[in-house]
Amino acid sequence: MSRQKNKPNKLSKGSDGIKGKFKQIQKLKQMQEEMKKTRSALAKEFVTVVSDDGGVTIEMTGDQRVQNILISKEYLVNVDAASLEDILVKLVNEAIEQSQSLAASRLEKLTSGLGLGL
Repeated sequence: MSRQKNKPNKLSKGSDGIKGKFKQIQKLKQMQEEMKKTRSALAKEFVTVVSDDGGVTIEMTGDQRVQNILISKEYLVNVDAASLEDILVKLVNEAIEQSQSLAASRLEKLTSGLGLGL
């Protein structure tokens, strides 16, 4: 007499068995592919940060790569090095924050759409 006949068959159970695990693996692979696409798309999106007086502009991609730092000639005439350094640090940090927010919103849409409960 075998006692295994009374045990539930885990192979055929939906999310508890192998079929469920296989579906989860498929969803994770799908998410990996979508993340690659999202990263590529983020590299083509830009955030732009401008100083209060408009003299300095920083453009950064959604994958946090600085593309341009623009400083007007008029601004350079009227500012000392220490002030310019302070403005650049402030604007670069602001651009990074905006870029991270952009990336987070794109990735949140991705993970919530796959139904993985992440």
